[in-house]
Amino acid sequence: MSDDPRAIDVYLRGLEPNARIRPGLLSNPLARTNWRSVAHDRLLARLPDPAASRETPNLDHLEPALWALFFEHHINVLVLNGGDGTIHQTLNAAIRVVDRASAALGRRVPLPLFLFVNGGGMNMLARVFGTRGHPVKTLGKFLSRARGARFGSLPKRGVPLLAVDEGDGRPLRHGYIFGSELVFNALTMYERFGQGYPGLARFLWEVATGYLFRTEMWNKYGHLLDAPKTPLTIDDDTFPRYTSVVATTVPLQLVKGVLATVRTMASPGGMNAVAVLPTDKGEVIRAIPKLMLGARSHDVVYRKDAHRIGVHGAYTLDGERFDRRDPATAAPTPPGPLTVIGTHRVVWGIWL
Repeated sequence: MSDDPRAIDVYLRGLEPNARIRPGLLSNPLARTNWRSVAHDRLLARLPDPAASRETPNLDHLEPALWALFFEHHINVLVLNGGDGTIHQTLNAAIRVVDRASAALGRRVPLPLFLFVNGGGMNMLARVFGTRGHPVKTLGKFLSRARGARFGSLPKRGVPLLAVDEGDGRPLRHGYIFGSELVFNALTMYERFGQGYPGLARFLWEVATGYLFRTEMWNKYGHLLDAPKTPLTIDDDTFPRYTSVVATTVPLQLVKGVLATVRTMASPGGMNAVAVLPTDKGEVIRAIPKLMLGARSHDVVYRKDAHRIGVHGAYTLDGERFDRRDPATAAPTPPGPLTVIGTHRVVWGIWL
């Protein structure tokens, strides 16, 4: 990856309003829809320039692939083909790539536009941008709209990013949906019942019936829903006890128009937070239907455009799990809280 300022400058000219549209493709071949329907090859056949494509079966491939697409092929629309995990890892790698290019050029280098196609099991951003159909159909719809158009005429929408600072000196990790330790544990249990909405529904059913009837599954895994013993802070407020907190910059919808815990987009620099305060498991389980519907309750704190959250323990970001424990000792590493902050970074995507 050569930090040639001339190549970076060509990329920047491609982001000007009158530039022609140059799509490129990045696929995770192991994402669920891609694995089942060989979507990458079918998408590749529709690209104007098939050379402007990469498959990234592991994380080591991401940054070199993005550098090549941005600064060798000079794309200005990245067709990102995968699920939430693919999107999370790619956004963070893309931020590192443009930050490196910014340092080489001496001025800010922005991200390209993204076309989020639903190549995985779940894809919250595809819902936000109206691209939840099959990846091949989504790309076809985009290409028909882009035919003869210029870059500045593409319909787009911005998603602000939040960031997690683990307090260990490493770079911030960016994302759009954060979940605290109980969410981390719940995702561990959820994976036992399958991915996607059927798996989620089955998981919620098993949790409720398991608690009620003290099933074998509950006896084995119920401790994963224990409330933390550490406090939660949201901006200037401290909650000595709570069960879980979720922060998001995007609407949280499981079934459009029916199950929507958070219905609004956050503003740049902020995030919408939902904290469940009861620590009794029965109360938490009884609160799940209200929580999923976004119904107001004295047991649930909703904060619009919160700026900073302090929380301990493992966490999730865009569905990716981060344990924060030493695998040998199970001790927290590093000790102490992590901080979730709203940022002014905005990811712009094609809105179909």
